[in-house]
Formats: sequence, structure tokens, C-alpha cells
Amino acid sequence: MIPNGPGERYVSDELLDARYFKALDRFDIRFAPAMWVYDNVRAGADVLHLGCGPGTLALLKRKGVTLTGVDRSSEAARTARRNGYDATYQADLASLPFGNDAFDYVISLDVFSLKSEQEERAVLTELRRVLRKDGVTLHSIECNDAAKDTDEATRFRKVFRHVAVEPRDALGVSAEDFVAQDGESAVKLATDFLDYLRGLSFKERRAFDMAMGYVASRVSDLSVRLPSSGSHIFLKASDVPLGPFYNEHRDRRALFSNDGGMLENGLCLDRHSAAVFDDGWFEPAMIPPVARLMGKQGRIRFHADDLFEVSFDLTTQLPELNQKPLGLEVTLNGVRLSAFTLYKSGWLQVCMSVPDSMRAKSSGEFELELRADRTAQQPSDNREMSIAVCNIVARISDLKS
Repeated sequence: MIPNGPGERYVSDELLDARYFKALDRFDIRFAPAMWVYDNVRAGADVLHLGCGPGTLALLKRKGVTLTGVDRSSEAARTARRNGYDATYQADLASLPFGNDAFDYVISLDVFSLKSEQEERAVLTELRRVLRKDGVTLHSIECNDAAKDTDEATRFRKVFRHVAVEPRDALGVSAEDFVAQDGESAVKLATDFLDYLRGLSFKERRAFDMAMGYVASRVSDLSVRLPSSGSHIFLKASDVPLGPFYNEHRDRRALFSNDGGMLENGLCLDRHSAAVFDDGWFEPAMIPPVARLMGKQGRIRFHADDLFEVSFDLTTQLPELNQKPLGLEVTLNGVRLSAFTLYKSGWLQVCMSVPDSMRAKSSGEFELELRADRTAQQPSDNREMSIAVCNIVARISDLKS
């Protein structure tokens, strides 16, 4: 539901776009495969992403790569292109629309997990054709059992001279995946542990996933070999001798830039690292956020040398709005800027001018607060929420002058 153009809004699933990804998110266990890829791809390389989805490797653009995506879904290919890929194509992965020796890297995340041995062989043949002679292929592969680790290595060795495999998820699984794997994983989980995970709030799950991601990052940093869990492997292959399995081209300086939310005439607060959101807001479940969800009220602190206007897009999914409209109030440094009522769902853009007197008194420090007069409980996770907000822009130059 991020606005993409006039009249166009769409939902992306776990996109790692440079406009949204925060340095801290490198520790979220859901993005461990993407970070492994990020640290193993050479800056400025030509990269092909098989099964690109809506753009889960757009973070690589921070390393100056030329990023091409292929997906069987035309919608996914279009979304990845909008979300930063240089080119995307709808195509069968066993019949790629590229010439020989076209890419330095060919990458997939969980594509081979979904394919039969015959389908995998066909994709591997095409993958090898489009990969340069000294190129490297990187894959995150979900495994149904521990034996699949060996099976995958054997299949890749029929195509490449050098293959390295590392089990990955024995010590790093998200709370959601732990619960989903109950009864399906080769590793038996304790019942009371699963009950604990099911009882976590949204924010507690977020903290759990960050802690697990930190463990996973240390495994990479220390090159620790994990025991096989039968749940996930990383695989690296090439016709030339392989470099280090982890961190072969690690350079994370671009992850720590603070200008992701800078606009020509202001700041986009939901993309800028200097904006501080209080506990009234929920961390986005996906990157970029579909929108940042709010409880009954939420505050945002930020600095702006001058501030002329605040704007944002919002929507609500509260039930029975026609019978019970949602009242909202917006204040800046304790002064009301706007108050209005929502009678129906749908996106609304709100723009508010900042009084001259407030700019003079602020010393550049601002606190934007949104208040709703009611919330509703989400059936999926029991969170009490009122609205979803995105594209929160603080305009810091006067377009009239």
C-alpha cells in the first residue's frame, strides 16, 4: 500500500530496498539469507536473481550492482522493477531470455526448494549457461530432511567443479517459522517452548527475531559450522575455486548511510533514521512497510531547521466505520494542526501547514502526534490498532519563495 505513482498503490513482500532498509534490520533473522548474499557479491557486478518475487534483493543496489530479476509471475516481475531492479522479465527459469556468459552472479532464495529433481536439473543447465566462466552462484535452499543437504550438493557438483554447502537454520529461526515447522521439522521442538512463542506479542516476536538474527550474524562472522538441522542450507558453487563461504566481498558502509529519507524539499520520516517513533507505533512486519501501524496514539520526534508543512497518507481497516466513524487529531509540539473523521476505508492524503509562530519557537525540534478515538483488535495477533500511515513528509523549504 505504498504509493508508487498517481493513483497507484501496491503491496511488496519483504523488500530490501535501499529507501527503507535500516542498518539494524541486518539482524532480523528473516533477512539472514539476503545478508549472506549481500556480503558475498562483489560491488559493481552483474547479478541475476532467479525467482525475484517483488524484489527481495533490491538491497544489492547499494553496492552498485546491475540487478536483473526473472520470475514466472508477471506481477512479481513488474513490482521488482518498480522497486529498484534494473530490469525484470517474466520467464520460465528453465528457459532464460539471456545470452551465454551474461552474469557474474546467479542467485536464488528458496527457488530450488520447490522443484523436483528433473525441474532442478533443467534450471541448473540454464543457470550454468548464463553464468560467466569465473562466475559464482549463490542459493538459499529449504530442505525437508537432512539428506537433502547431500542431494543438493551432488546435483550441483554435476554442473560445477567447486561446490560448498553449509547448514544454516539450526540456531537461527524466526518465531513465526518455529511455530510453522511444528510437526514438520526434523528437529523436535519442546511443547512449552512453542507455547511460549505462540503467546508472544508482535513486538516481542520482533525482539526474538532480532536476537536470533544477531546469533546468525555471529555465525557468519566467526565462520562457525552448524550441525545439520534438515531445515535450510546455503550453497555456493563455481567452476573456479571458491573464496570464503561467508563475507567474501563484505562491505557494509552503504548500510549505515542516514540519507535514505532525504527528499529534495524535506524529509520522509518513515524512511529516515533520525526520526524517532515512540511505542505507540508498531515496527513494520515487512520491508518496506505496507504502512506503519499505530495503536490509539503515536508520536514521532525529529529535527528540521525549518518546517513549512507536514503531510502523510493514512488508511484504516476498523470495522463499521459508517456506524462508528473514527475520529483523529494531529498535533505538532502540542498545538493542534488538524482534526477530522473517517467514515469509510481507503487511502487519504493529509497536508497541514505549520504556523510561522511555531517555527520560531521550535528551535528545530518537533514532535508530531496522531491520536485516534478508538482501536480494534486484530484477529491475527491481538494487537489493538487504529490506522496505518506511510509517506510521512516534513517539508523544510517554502516552495512559494
